[in-house]
Amino acid sequence: MRKLQTLVAILVPVLLLAGAAYAERELTPRSFEAAERPQSSGGWFCPHGGGEGWDVQLQVANPGTQTATIRVRSLDPDKPAEPETIEVEPGAFVRVPASGDSRGSASVVEWFGQWVAVGWIADAGGEETGVAAEPCAPEAGRRWLLPDGTTETEDDEAYLVVMNPFAREAVFSVTLLGRQEPTQHSSTTDVTLRPFRSTSFRLSDILKGEPTVAAIVDVSVGRVAAASLGVTVSGGIRSALGYAGRPPNDLTFPGGDDAGRTQLPLMNASAQQLGERVSAEGEILAADQPAQTFAGLAESSLPPMSARTFPATTAVPSSIRVHVSGDEMAAVRRTFGTVSDQAAVTGAEPASSWIVLPTVAGLPSKPGLVLANPGTEPAEVTLSFLAPGSDDQVTVTVPPGSTVRAPASFLEAAPEAGVLAEAASGTFLPASASYSLGVEGSAAYAVALGIPTPMPAP
Repeated sequence: MRKLQTLVAILVPVLLLAGAAYAERELTPRSFEAAERPQSSGGWFCPHGGGEGWDVQLQVANPGTQTATIRVRSLDPDKPAEPETIEVEPGAFVRVPASGDSRGSASVVEWFGQWVAVGWIADAGGEETGVAAEPCAPEAGRRWLLPDGTTETEDDEAYLVVMNPFAREAVFSVTLLGRQEPTQHSSTTDVTLRPFRSTSFRLSDILKGEPTVAAIVDVSVGRVAAASLGVTVSGGIRSALGYAGRPPNDLTFPGGDDAGRTQLPLMNASAQQLGERVSAEGEILAADQPAQTFAGLAESSLPPMSARTFPATTAVPSSIRVHVSGDEMAAVRRTFGTVSDQAAVTGAEPASSWIVLPTVAGLPSKPGLVLANPGTEPAEVTLSFLAPGSDDQVTVTVPPGSTVRAPASFLEAAPEAGVLAEAASGTFLPASASYSLGVEGSAAYAVALGIPTPMPAP
C-alpha cells in the first residue's frame, strides 16, 4: 500500500504537467512548434475583414539574413482554407493574396526559421471605396480593447472582427461602450467560435446613433485576436487592430499628410464597481514648432465603462502623444484624407528598429512615411528598402518632440516596397501614410503603424 501511495504521489504531478503541456499545444496552431522550436517560430494573426469585390493582401517583410518559411491560411465563418507554404528570401518583401470575401475574413501567418513582420492592406473596390492597412497581431489574447467604432449616422458602418486561429474552440463575450450604460446583447454573449474560424459583428445592430462605440472582448475559453473595421459611403474604409490586455499609459500616434482633421476615440474599460473617472492629457508633435497641447483633451475625464471621441485640428505632418491616468484606457487616432477617405492608427511606445509596411494599394500613388520622436533626445534614423525595392537609403534626423516626413524622392523610388527604419541613436515611431489610386493618386488614404523588430536587423 505504501508503494502504491508513493507511485501515485509521483505520477500525479507528472500527469498534471503533461496535461498542461497538451492544453497549451492545443491552444496553438497545429503546425506551430512552440515546444520544440521556441526561438525559431511564431505566428501573426490578421483580423482584416473584407467585403464583396475587396482585394486583400498580406504584406510580409524579412529583414534577417536567413530565408523564412511562412505558412499562410485564410479563415472565415465556414471551413478554413488549406494552408499555403511560401519561402521569403533574406532582406525581401512580398505581398500574398488573402481571402477577403466577407466582413469576418481573417488570415494566419506562421513563420519558421527566421522572424518576419506581417501586416495587411485592403482595397475595397466594387461599390465600396477606400484603402485600409494595419499590422497584424503578434499574439492572441484573452481580453481585447477596441476604441475605434461609430454608429452615429446611417452612413457609418462599424464592425468587430474576431478570429480564432487555434485548434481549440474559443468562447468570448463582447461589451459595447458609448456615452450611456455599457451594452451587452444575447448575440455577443458566450459566443462559441470553432477552431480556425473567424467572424464579425455589425455594431449598429446592437448600439445605434453613437458617435463613439468601443468594444471589450473578454475570452473565457481559448484566445482570439480582434480588430475594428469601419466602412462608410463618404469616408471609405479603415481598420484598427485592438489592444491585447492593458495598453501602456503613454502612447504616441504618428500621423501623415491628412487633411488636418483628427479624431481621438478614447475608452475607459475599468469596472464600474471599482473604477473611477480617469483623465487623459495630450500633445501634438509637429515639425519645426514646439509641442502644442491637445486642447480637446483639456479637463476631460471618462467615467468607468464609457467611450468618447475628442476632435483636433492638426498640421501635417504631426503626431499625438497621449498620457492616460487609468490602466484600462485605450485610444486610436482617426484621420481623414483630402478626399474624405478615413484612416486609423493605433498607438505604441518608441523603439530603435522598425519595419514599415507600405500603404500604397496601386498606382498612381503619393507614398508617405512619417517619423515621430516623443523623447528628449534626437533620433538619427536610416531608411532602406527591402527587396525588390531600390538600393537607395537615406538618413533622417528627428528632433525631440517632433514629427518629420521621410524625403518624397526616397519613397517614390519604390512606393510599394517595405522599409527598414533603424536609429543609430535615440528612439522613434514610424508610420506609413499614403495616398493611392484614382486619376491623380489621391483617391484612397491609409495609415499603418510600423512593426518593431525583436532584435537588431542586419
